[in-house]
Amino acid sequence: MSGIIAAAFAALLQQAAPHPSTQALYEPPAIRPFEPPSDFGRETAQGDSATDLHRPALEAPVTVDSYARSYEAGPADAEIAYDQGVASAEIHADQAAGPLGGHWGIVDAEGVVLLDLVLNDGGGPVEGGWRGPAGSGDAYVVDGTLRLDGLGTVMLERAGDGWRGRLRAEGAARAVTLTRLR
Repeated sequence: MSGIIAAAFAALLQQAAPHPSTQALYEPPAIRPFEPPSDFGRETAQGDSATDLHRPALEAPVTVDSYARSYEAGPADAEIAYDQGVASAEIHADQAAGPLGGHWGIVDAEGVVLLDLVLNDGGGPVEGGWRGPAGSGDAYVVDGTLRLDGLGTVMLERAGDGWRGRLRAEGAARAVTLTRLR
């Protein structure tokens, strides 16, 4: 019986793989994979390093004949990306703006701009500010009425590209239009 136990124990001790010391050492492949250079990701884009970042001060007038082809160095990749980001943000803000968002002028029947008005109409409450000869203050729209804090109100009606209404201020009422200034 001890022979059977010894045989079972010997079978358990057998190794399926060769001993690690008998395996071949690692050898690199004949064709090496891509290995980026040490400055990978830190190199400047082609054409960006050809110009000085800061130009020296002028010591004498520069004539037009001094320029070979262009007057300024082209923008770097970072400058182009920044300009694209600003343009994209402006387009997104314009798309999100409501019909009252922007810079307006409150104009009387003779075409005189009485007040400057800036409103933010971005999905929430329409609010902003006004400025004129009588001072300045907050502006907001509630139920189609433009309220000018410290001055009066304007009942708004859509009129083409702008708005019209009656400005009630200081006990008097006059017909006005809201026209975009920018």
